[in-house]
Amino acid sequence: MNEQRFKWICVLSTLPVLLWPFVLGLLPSAHTALQRFVVMGMPVYAIACGYLANYAYKERPEVGWILIVVLWLSYAVSPLIVN
Repeated sequence: MNEQRFKWICVLSTLPVLLWPFVLGLLPSAHTALQRFVVMGMPVYAIACGYLANYAYKERPEVGWILIVVLWLSYAVSPLIVN
């Protein structure tokens, strides 16, 4: 896979961050510190993961893919942690 396609995968992987304000409105208020961290830290984490995956792909493509998969898994798990 070339670098340009991976860059688009990184951008598409970080796009759910744009919906995060709407997700915040649907969630109940966070009670524990872990829940507050997930709710407030997830956008920062997602953007950082996408940027670092894109940066790492040039030298080590495996690390870039691992970061993207970890980001996808964190999207899947975050509703379970908050509820």
